[in-house]
Amino acid sequence: MTDQVYRHLRDGLMAGRFAPGQRLTIRDLAEALGSSPMPVREALRRLQAEGAFEFSGTARLSVGQLCEAQLRDVRDARVALEGLLAEHAAARMTWVDDDEVRQLYGRLQAAADAVDVTAYLWTNFAFHRRIYQIAQAPMILGAVENFWLLIGPCFVLVAPDAAHLQRSMEAHRQILDALLDRDAPAARAAVTDDIMQAANCLSRVLDKAAKERSVAAPRRRRGDIPE
Repeated sequence: MTDQVYRHLRDGLMAGRFAPGQRLTIRDLAEALGSSPMPVREALRRLQAEGAFEFSGTARLSVGQLCEAQLRDVRDARVALEGLLAEHAAARMTWVDDDEVRQLYGRLQAAADAVDVTAYLWTNFAFHRRIYQIAQAPMILGAVENFWLLIGPCFVLVAPDAAHLQRSMEAHRQILDALLDRDAPAARAAVTDDIMQAANCLSRVLDKAAKERSVAAPRRRRGDIPE
């Protein structure tokens, strides 16, 4: 049960089912997963060790948040590793793989057109994971999933933007075309473009939020004593 809860929560984090800083309780998660608190607590401790959650009390926790420098590091690592996996996948694609990736792309486009954020994020996760599984490089994929675990919650911040969804679909179309053409360099370039677009959009969203907080915060006069 602990392993099932762990995989469920881990996939949810990678697919953007949780938001950065989101407050959660073990009891609420256990009820949502149909589990007792013990397996949830053990799964959360494993995920905490991987940097996904932060405990702030005996039974309360929050989804981890990345600073700007960490976001850049994750972006650069993803560009290198996912680009490599895309190249390997292009060289190993079969006709069966073509059909599977086409179907996932179709579901992704439908979710983008409907601005169905939940469906889009989950299918985006499935689309990339399936492509990278085709690469047959499990150690590299494992490293990539560790970065997804940290960056996944950030996707929910940019996905509600309909314009971003359509721009992202352009990159996904390029990824699909490159794979179908067995063009490894083009597959790497398209994956890189997809990652960079999302990173740039996230940076703008975070900058805007920081400015809004700065404007909203009351200015403290010199000599005021903080409460």
